[in-house]
Amino acid sequence: MTAAGVGIVAMGYALPATELTIGDEDYRRLDRRPNADGRVEVDLFVGEQRRRVLADGEAVETLMVDAARQAMLGAGLEAAGVDRLYGYASAARYQTPNSLYRIHRELGLPRRTLVVPINCEYSNFLVGVVNAVEAVRAGSAGHALVVTGSNWSRHLDYSRGYATAVSDAAGAAVIGPSEHLVLVDVATRTYSDHYETMTMSVRPRTADGWSGLPIGPDGLPMPTYDMHPENGVVFLRDIAWDGFPDLVKELLDRHGLTGADIDLITHQASRSLLDHWREAIGPAQHLETLAEFGNMTNASYPVNLAHHRDRITADHVVVVAMGTGCHMTAILLRS
Repeated sequence: MTAAGVGIVAMGYALPATELTIGDEDYRRLDRRPNADGRVEVDLFVGEQRRRVLADGEAVETLMVDAARQAMLGAGLEAAGVDRLYGYASAARYQTPNSLYRIHRELGLPRRTLVVPINCEYSNFLVGVVNAVEAVRAGSAGHALVVTGSNWSRHLDYSRGYATAVSDAAGAAVIGPSEHLVLVDVATRTYSDHYETMTMSVRPRTADGWSGLPIGPDGLPMPTYDMHPENGVVFLRDIAWDGFPDLVKELLDRHGLTGADIDLITHQASRSLLDHWREAIGPAQHLETLAEFGNMTNASYPVNLAHHRDRITADHVVVVAMGTGCHMTAILLRS
């Protein structure tokens, strides 16, 4: 098998049934105070209309299993044929083990299947694909399964602008010998000086008329995501704003390609970011679902890839993620 023959064989995704329309009440509770640099965080986050959230008693792991089964069915792959399981459930019930082990159990995967939780929000899926392809190319695995899911709607301070559009979702892909969506290359940039810029930890949260530590169904404090008011805006507006187009150009230049040669999937937290990236990169198509599905954090990439699979017309697809740490990662697929 040549290196060119390994990629995404089949995909699946799952969304909660509960759909919320983002309205005036959501915007009313946002903190519009300018940060120390005089910039208003919420002004970055525009364009969302609807989002999907888990109802009480529902779990993101159920979505992950559903997405994984779709991908396995599409690939004609039985549980016994999964040699590696990559991905991440966020935020998982336990700090360790990650719920990826629960996915292994519920899918009935073999004991010999290597389970590899990848904690690099929000590029977990992309990094999982890269690792899975490398394992298959090396002959260490015949097929691998990559599954990511997010329940971040439960882990947010809704006075913050970035919280308004966050959705829960899960996506999955089977990796193996393939004629389509073959991994060609990967590029990344790491900005570790922003290590503390985006973090998830147990911390006080505010809501209408209330402030304190949120308590989960198990009676224990729940973690809450936070983006630093100043540094978060710097990373999004001053680094990722043009950093995404620069990273994509670097990746395309290696292969003699331009934006017009690709269909594009990106992080989708804001309409202003999406519009700028589309204009700067100039793809044949920018495939996104911000208005319909919101910001699905780590699941945005597999969900959009699966949702738009039949719409892909370009010979190549670029998927670009950003996330905590902070970092940006892009993969080039031959479609």
